[in-house]
Amino acid sequence: FLVYMGLRNYDLPEARKALSEKSKNLLLKSWLANGYVFENYNSVTGVGDDVRNSDKFYHWGALLGFITLMEDGYFKEENPAKNKAANN
Repeated sequence: FLVYMGLRNYDLPEARKALSEKSKNLLLKSWLANGYVFENYNSVTGVGDDVRNSDKFYHWGALLGFITLMEDGYFKEENPAKNKAANN
């Protein structure tokens, strides 16, 4: 998620879209199969909850879906300080 947020600071739409698609696919693979949103995913296999100290119901993993929602324009970034200045 933090990598995606960093990519938003640069004109790299292809990189953002690729990360968004891969994140969505990783999340949906386990969600559609068994309803799990894993805390951690194996960086090589993509399998979630493959280590003892991981949790299949700890929802940091939901940020994978949030990336796609942001990329598809469902959440617009707002700057409260800028909005306040514009209204004064």
